[in-house]
Amino acid sequence: MGWFDFLDPLTNAIEQWLVSIGVTVPPFSGIFLLLVSLILSSITGLLNRTLLDMDELAKKSEEMKKHQDLKKKAMETADKKLWIKVKRNEDRFLQLQKDTMIKRMLPSFITMGPFIFFFTTLRTAFQHAENFAMNKYCEDGLKNGEPLICGTGDNVREGGLVILPFKAHSLPLIGDWFSPYALDENLSIAGFSFWYFMCAIVVSTLIQRLFGINITGMQTPGQPRSMR
Repeated sequence: MGWFDFLDPLTNAIEQWLVSIGVTVPPFSGIFLLLVSLILSSITGLLNRTLLDMDELAKKSEEMKKHQDLKKKAMETADKKLWIKVKRNEDRFLQLQKDTMIKRMLPSFITMGPFIFFFTTLRTAFQHAENFAMNKYCEDGLKNGEPLICGTGDNVREGGLVILPFKAHSLPLIGDWFSPYALDENLSIAGFSFWYFMCAIVVSTLIQRLFGINITGMQTPGQPRSMR
């Protein structure tokens, strides 16, 4: 039993709507997920700028960095006086580190529930028969009553989302993330997880620069410390 089973009617309605407007199959599927990544990254960026005091976090981050540098120097030089100074401030900086980490996680606490529900719904919407039909199926057997998809790895459980203009499924190490395209073995299919991951990396970097924050919620060098 899942966390959001009581929302099944809403989930099913969203899934059917996405399928009906045609955004679950290429080329619209890739563009749609890119837009989704942009919207979610913008929401996260706005929450960071609204809920976090960037000046305070930047100041505390600089203090912790100086303490770590001093601690490293004390260990390298075996300077007893320096080490005593480091140990005297150790408890204070451990508490500072803990408080800063909790503050940085505040936006995540707010978005965690809605985002889990949203991704569960969205992922299911991309698992319809027409998405799986784009994968090239093997002809040598079945697994749990279903045709085997050529290749190995977790991604073969996902329906096709983006048709890549090259043979990615033959690449060493990362080839298992893709499946061969059914209509052309020289092309590959990327699933939901891989494509959203790639979109999120690109979009979040741009959003972080726009809002003057970095991944940890701190100020990005070269950006103003306050937008207020």
